[in-house]
Amino acid sequence: MGSEHLLVKLSSEDLADNARDAIRDILKMRGMSVTEIDSVSKEVHKAQYRVARGTIECDFCGNSARHDPVLNEGQRFCSRKCLHRARVSEAAVDLTDAMILQAAGKIRSGACPVCSSMSSPVEMRYSYTAISYFIKCTHKTRTRLCCVQCGRKENRGGMLVSFFAGWWSFPSGPIFTIGALIGNLKAMFEMRGDGEPSDELISEAKYQLALSALEKQGQMH
Repeated sequence: MGSEHLLVKLSSEDLADNARDAIRDILKMRGMSVTEIDSVSKEVHKAQYRVARGTIECDFCGNSARHDPVLNEGQRFCSRKCLHRARVSEAAVDLTDAMILQAAGKIRSGACPVCSSMSSPVEMRYSYTAISYFIKCTHKTRTRLCCVQCGRKENRGGMLVSFFAGWWSFPSGPIFTIGALIGNLKAMFEMRGDGEPSDELISEAKYQLALSALEKQGQMH
């Protein structure tokens, strides 16, 4: 396998750590320095977010972009959301694990973005709702970056909505309503914020850092 192909594989986010280390060892045996491997791998990874498929599919998510596509720098996207995600994902390649963990810790120990309180750790918290529309019931999971008190407020609201509006379709209504009630109860007493930052908070910190970098470069409006 050629070095260029190995560098492409090394840039994959789904690559296991042992496979990543093995590829690095092969590239070092071929005369590449650690600094060169990291630099070239980053550039290859970033370039993948700029690839134009040349089809009617979205260049980020792969869904159809036949109708009202968003065109940007030779690429085609199904929505501005996918364009946004592509550019943020590209910027995130330059972030290190240490930078992301530091940012996650700062978010967790800072003020709640909802109520500005600093009385409890900030985390990504979940709430659930179920609402019936005659023969159909919709159920939604909402994530919000907030403190314990604001998270529990969201859970109580989800329970109230589900209790009064979730039962009235059969058979899905009672099933989803019970699931929403139990899910909100569990979330209210889950000890999020104790110990290490959750994977969801780390992802949010990564997103915020990448977005901030793009805004400083004047690439996001």
